[in-house]
Amino acid sequence: MRVLDGQKAVSRALSVLLLVLITFGFGILLYNFVMGIVENATETSQPFSSFIENVAINDTCMTVYIRNSRNRDVTIDKVYINKEPRDFLPLNSKVIIAKNSTGKVYIPGSYNKGALYEIKIICSSGYALLSIQRY
Repeated sequence: MRVLDGQKAVSRALSVLLLVLITFGFGILLYNFVMGIVENATETSQPFSSFIENVAINDTCMTVYIRNSRNRDVTIDKVYINKEPRDFLPLNSKVIIAKNSTGKVYIPGSYNKGALYEIKIICSSGYALLSIQRY
Protein backbone atom coordinates (compact mmCIF):
# COMPACT_ATOMS: atom_id res chain seq x y z
CA MET A 1 0.00 0.00 0.00
CA ARG A 2 1.40 3.31 -0.96
CA VAL A 3 1.18 6.36 1.32
CA LEU A 4 0.76 9.70 -0.39
CA ASP A 5 3.18 12.19 1.03
CA GLY A 6 2.48 15.86 0.80
CA GLN A 7 -1.24 15.52 -0.02
CA LYS A 8 -3.78 16.72 2.45
CA ALA A 9 -7.02 14.92 3.21
CA VAL A 10 -10.36 16.61 3.67
CA SER A 11 -10.21 18.92 6.64
CA ARG A 12 -11.90 17.98 9.89
CA ALA A 13 -14.24 20.96 9.72
CA LEU A 14 -15.47 20.00 6.26
CA SER A 15 -16.03 16.35 7.26
CA VAL A 16 -17.98 17.42 10.37
CA LEU A 17 -20.07 19.78 8.22
CA LEU A 18 -20.84 16.98 5.75
CA LEU A 19 -21.85 14.63 8.57
CA VAL A 20 -24.13 17.29 10.07
CA LEU A 21 -25.78 17.96 6.68
CA ILE A 22 -26.30 14.26 5.99
CA THR A 23 -27.75 13.72 9.47
CA PHE A 24 -30.02 16.75 9.05
CA GLY A 25 -31.22 15.46 5.65
CA PHE A 26 -32.01 12.03 7.07
CA GLY A 27 -33.83 13.71 9.97
CA ILE A 28 -36.06 15.61 7.56
CA LEU A 29 -36.84 12.42 5.63
CA LEU A 30 -37.63 10.53 8.82
CA TYR A 31 -39.84 13.36 10.12
CA ASN A 32 -41.88 13.43 6.88
CA PHE A 33 -42.23 9.66 6.91
CA VAL A 34 -43.41 9.52 10.54
CA MET A 35 -45.79 12.48 10.17
CA GLY A 36 -47.36 10.84 7.12
CA ILE A 37 -47.99 7.66 9.09
CA VAL A 38 -49.35 9.56 12.10
CA GLU A 39 -51.68 11.68 9.96
CA ASN A 40 -52.98 8.62 8.15
CA ALA A 41 -53.45 6.73 11.42
CA THR A 42 -55.43 9.54 13.06
CA GLU A 43 -57.64 9.90 9.98
CA THR A 44 -58.49 6.20 9.77
CA SER A 45 -58.71 5.50 13.49
CA GLN A 46 -60.79 8.54 14.38
CA PRO A 47 -64.02 7.26 15.87
CA PHE A 48 -67.03 7.93 13.74
CA SER A 49 -68.52 10.81 15.63
CA SER A 50 -71.90 10.78 13.95
CA PHE A 51 -74.87 9.19 15.64
CA ILE A 52 -78.63 8.89 15.55
CA GLU A 53 -79.78 11.68 17.81
CA ASN A 54 -83.54 11.15 17.73
CA VAL A 55 -86.25 9.21 15.89
CA ALA A 56 -89.80 10.41 15.32
CA ILE A 57 -92.31 7.84 14.09
CA ASN A 58 -95.90 8.17 12.91
CA ASP A 59 -98.14 5.78 10.95
CA THR A 60 -96.67 6.66 7.52
CA CYS A 61 -93.17 8.03 8.06
CA MET A 62 -90.11 7.67 10.24
CA THR A 63 -87.87 10.72 10.65
CA VAL A 64 -84.33 9.99 11.80
CA TYR A 65 -82.24 12.90 13.09
CA ILE A 66 -78.52 12.34 12.61
CA ARG A 67 -75.87 14.42 14.38
CA ASN A 68 -72.67 14.83 12.35
CA SER A 69 -69.86 15.96 14.66
CA ARG A 70 -67.10 15.31 12.13
CA ASN A 71 -65.14 17.96 10.29
CA ARG A 72 -66.48 16.81 6.93
CA ASP A 73 -69.84 16.13 5.33
CA VAL A 74 -71.53 12.74 5.69
CA THR A 75 -73.52 11.19 2.84
CA ILE A 76 -76.27 8.66 3.56
CA ASP A 77 -76.14 5.70 1.18
CA LYS A 78 -78.58 3.06 2.42
CA VAL A 79 -81.29 2.65 5.03
CA TYR A 80 -82.51 -0.59 6.59
CA ILE A 81 -85.52 -1.07 8.84
CA ASN A 82 -85.62 -4.49 10.55
CA LYS A 83 -82.86 -5.68 8.16
CA GLU A 84 -84.90 -4.82 5.06
CA PRO A 85 -83.67 -2.12 2.65
CA ARG A 86 -85.90 0.93 2.50
CA ASP A 87 -86.19 3.94 0.26
CA PHE A 88 -85.60 7.28 1.90
CA LEU A 89 -86.48 10.80 0.88
CA PRO A 90 -85.67 12.59 -1.28
CA LEU A 91 -85.85 9.71 -3.74
CA ASN A 92 -83.04 9.36 -6.32
CA SER A 93 -80.85 11.89 -4.58
CA LYS A 94 -78.36 11.84 -1.75
CA VAL A 95 -78.89 13.00 1.78
CA ILE A 96 -75.80 14.97 2.75
CA ILE A 97 -75.38 16.11 6.33
CA ALA A 98 -73.04 19.08 6.61
CA LYS A 99 -70.14 18.96 9.01
CA ASN A 100 -70.94 19.80 12.62
CA SER A 101 -74.70 19.86 12.05
CA THR A 102 -77.85 17.74 12.31
CA GLY A 103 -79.66 16.30 9.30
CA LYS A 104 -82.93 14.48 8.74
CA VAL A 105 -83.61 11.24 6.89
CA TYR A 106 -87.26 10.59 6.03
CA ILE A 107 -88.22 6.92 5.65
CA PRO A 108 -91.76 6.47 4.34
CA GLY A 109 -93.63 3.28 5.18
CA SER A 110 -96.30 1.73 7.31
CA TYR A 111 -95.45 1.67 11.02
CA ASN A 112 -97.45 0.03 13.81
CA LYS A 113 -97.84 1.36 17.33
CA GLY A 114 -96.07 -0.76 19.91
CA ALA A 115 -93.77 -2.35 17.32
CA LEU A 116 -90.00 -2.39 17.73
CA TYR A 117 -87.91 -1.11 14.81
CA GLU A 118 -84.22 -1.71 14.23
CA ILE A 119 -82.81 1.19 12.22
CA LYS A 120 -79.53 0.85 10.36
CA ILE A 121 -78.18 3.72 8.28
CA ILE A 122 -75.12 3.18 6.08
CA CYS A 123 -72.96 6.15 5.16
CA SER A 124 -70.93 6.39 1.95
CA SER A 125 -67.74 5.94 3.99
CA GLY A 126 -69.00 2.49 5.05
CA TYR A 127 -69.88 3.35 8.64
CA ALA A 128 -73.19 2.12 10.04
CA LEU A 129 -75.39 4.01 12.47
CA LEU A 130 -77.69 1.82 14.54
CA SER A 131 -80.70 2.45 16.73
CA ILE A 132 -83.63 0.44 18.07
CA GLN A 133 -86.87 2.37 18.59
CA ARG A 134 -90.39 1.50 19.70
CA TYR A 135 -93.33 3.34 18.16
